[in-house]
Amino acid sequence: MKITGKILIFFIPFLFSQKAFSQDIHTKKMDDYIRYIQKNDLDIGSISVFQKGKKVYFKSFGNIEKQKTDRNTTYQIGSVTKLFTAVLIFKMVEQHKISLNDPLSKYFPEVKNSGKITIKNLLEHSSGLNNYVKKDEKIIWLKDPRTDQEIMQEITGQRILFSPDENVFYSNSGYYLLGKIIEKEYDKNYSEVLKEQLTKPFQLSQTKSALENPKQITGSYIFERDVWQPAKDFYFKNIVGVGDISSSTENLNRFINLLFNYKILSKETVDIMKPVIGKEIYGRGLMTFNFHTVDFYGNTGGTYGTNTIVIFDEKTDTSITLIINGERYPRNEFIKDIVDIIYNNTIKFPENADKNTY
Repeated sequence: MKITGKILIFFIPFLFSQKAFSQDIHTKKMDDYIRYIQKNDLDIGSISVFQKGKKVYFKSFGNIEKQKTDRNTTYQIGSVTKLFTAVLIFKMVEQHKISLNDPLSKYFPEVKNSGKITIKNLLEHSSGLNNYVKKDEKIIWLKDPRTDQEIMQEITGQRILFSPDENVFYSNSGYYLLGKIIEKEYDKNYSEVLKEQLTKPFQLSQTKSALENPKQITGSYIFERDVWQPAKDFYFKNIVGVGDISSSTENLNRFINLLFNYKILSKETVDIMKPVIGKEIYGRGLMTFNFHTVDFYGNTGGTYGTNTIVIFDEKTDTSITLIINGERYPRNEFIKDIVDIIYNNTIKFPENADKNTY
């Protein structure tokens, strides 16, 4: 059940000046595209676009009778949580609490290779640590509550994939340990640090750790037998600092704008977080994306049903946040289509819109 192509509906060659770009977001084409997604039951979720730090577009979509959404609707954002964790780590670096070169053994000497693994390695997925989300590297086990002891036993028991700096492997284990380092340094739980350092001072009221027990989070759905069905997702307290945060599209756009306008961290620090475009995908909390030749920084995340992407274009001061909590048409294709509308004035609809043909 895949959507393999798109129908080109309308195209006008168009070169934007910075001034023209900032004034015209092609709202009608955006509305037409979102309406098509909803009419054909392709996805459910929300999208928000900011330019120069201000909201210029928002729309919710999807056919879930019980799901009433607006700008304040919150979703689980999966591994976009890692961007918040990385920012908290870099705040400690700026406060001279820690150094990027501190060894993991300072905090967790029981972890294999901890004397060689640095905080920087954990941030950029170059530690060689495995992925605790898959027990025994194959069994998904975190939909039910697990203790910190069980999780640490899994992390310390898994095989090392390579020596630090030899390769890159996306490691949820590394970010779990970063979350624990934050707790050790502040002597508070992750949720309290997140609130004190980020969400309260920067008024991100919809952004919360699972440890805060947030209410009314929009659930995940899967499409079965021509209808959206609720999906069993993570027990999110199992993935604190890794994928536990819930937020809204608007809060995520505000957060990444604050970050790239150097309100949270210095420019020098944000530059360290960035991957090198063309050489790295994972930086130190930030990732790179290229859609229709436009380079973005940001992060992405997925749970067992909700998929999120938040991206920022420095050249035009544009950010886009897309959260899909019921996905048939893939998130990356969706946001690529949105970028095409915003930057090229081109609208493309997914092919085979008849839901019975997937």
